[in-house]
Parts: sequence; structure tokens; C-alpha cells
Amino acid sequence: MLQRVTAVQALTEELRRQILNGDLPPGSKLPEVELAERFKVARPTVRTAVQHLVERGVLRRDTGRSAVVPELSRTDVRDVYFAREAVELHVVGHLCARDGTPARLKPVRQAMDRMRDLPDGAPWKEVAEADLAFHAALVEAAGSTRLGRLFHGLMEEMRMCLVQLEAHYPRRADLIDEHEHLLDALEAGDAPVARERMRAHLDSAVTALTGD
Repeated sequence: MLQRVTAVQALTEELRRQILNGDLPPGSKLPEVELAERFKVARPTVRTAVQHLVERGVLRRDTGRSAVVPELSRTDVRDVYFAREAVELHVVGHLCARDGTPARLKPVRQAMDRMRDLPDGAPWKEVAEADLAFHAALVEAAGSTRLGRLFHGLMEEMRMCLVQLEAHYPRRADLIDEHEHLLDALEAGDAPVARERMRAHLDSAVTALTGD
């Protein structure tokens, strides 16, 4: 059964889609009046939708100014991945130390299989979403609601980083293999190797995004 959505929900998702697809590139300003005219909605609808995206990190807005699609600086990127490391390295060590980890990792393996099943030439957006789904399943496997909330709070900024990583993986198989090797170590319960592979995976992204 189709779910009904409000004008605010529809506008929020459309703006989010355009931002993450690059149709609204970093630095784009989004004045409320222009958005209201473009989408034929009331300004309060625009204001609420924009606020939702500001809270999710997809837009930024200073007091009294139009919202802007953020340009993630090197500092921003490092901070996003610093937070990811705090969560994901802890998750990796936790999972390797727990009994019943193979069963807990089943959803992660399923996410891995979906990534491998992407057709050759799949749009980068689909690859990036499969990447995020893998990491989200990994955090979910830890079984901590609060840790999951922390991770999902980073998701939109993670997506914005991943949009820029396409050139770093001209061979999509390289990205897939990084995840496969990490999962192999997790399934073997080898915490040192799993942590090393997770750190290398995240550090490689930071290097590609910052040029450092």
C-alpha cells in the first residue's frame, strides 16, 4: 500500500535527492522565496523542509541567511571520518570478541552480496548506497541502539563524502574487495586484522578526499 506524504516530506526528499546527486552543487544558495515559487508551495513548507535538512547536515544556514549546500572542508572530512573511526573500529573489535558473531554478521554478508550483485556500470550513487548499507549493517550487528543512532547521525555527511569518491575507485571491484576482505576477517574473528582493514579503508577515503 502506498504511503501518503506531506508537502514538507516531499520537498525535503526532493531537495535531498538533488543535493546528493550533485544537481545542487556545494555552495548553492537556496532562498526560501525562490524555492516556494519553484515548487509551488508555501514558504512555511519550505522553511520546515530546509530545517529538516539543516538538522541532518545536508544544508547549512546562518541566522537570517539563506540555506546553502555545504562545501565540506578538509577539516569537515577529517572530522566525519574521525567520528566514523570512533564508532566502526569499536564495533569491529566488539564483534570479534562476542559469541554468536557469525549469526550476527548474516545481515552484513547479505549487504555484501547485494554490493557484489550490482551490475557493471551501475551508477555511482547505487555503489555508494551499497557501501553505506554495508557499514550500517555492521554497526547494527553490534546490537547497540545508541551507537546506531550516533552512526545514523553521520549518514548524510557520509553520503556527501562518498559522492566525491567516485574518481578514487575507477575499478568498482577495488571498493567491493575492500569490504569483502574486511568481512572475511570479521567472520574469522580476527580482531587485529579486521581493525587494521577497517582503518585502512577509512584512511584511504580521507586521503582521497583531502589530498593529504
